[in-house]
Amino acid sequence: MTNLSTFLNTAIGFDDMFDRFNLFSSVNSGFPHYNIKKQDDGNYTIELALAGYKKDEVTVEVNDNILSIEGSSKDKEEDYVHQGIAKRSFKRMFQLADYVECEGGKLEDGMLKIKLKHNQPESKKPKTITIV
Repeated sequence: MTNLSTFLNTAIGFDDMFDRFNLFSSVNSGFPHYNIKKQDDGNYTIELALAGYKKDEVTVEVNDNILSIEGSSKDKEEDYVHQGIAKRSFKRMFQLADYVECEGGKLEDGMLKIKLKHNQPESKKPKTITIV
């Protein structure tokens, strides 16, 4: 993975590499881990590993083409001998392309899955011009 690719891996729905530049690398500290899957043309799923989080501890919001996922830990302090499972507050942000809409999310078996769809209007799609 190149240095530039670390900036590009949180932008969804872009075709041009330079449009995918991620402005939020300082917020995205590496936790939680995530996958971005392209399902088919225009459909994406973001999966975040959120073992131990409850639905009321996770907030998903879209504002100005920025998908923001926040988690807070409401567990009481425990006296661990070893704590290998991270559960801490986090904020993960993804830059969405124009016309990418969030279709919903589901937290199941420790995985948060957020479905995204690219709904580009016909008037904005590329057109082939016939040369006469």
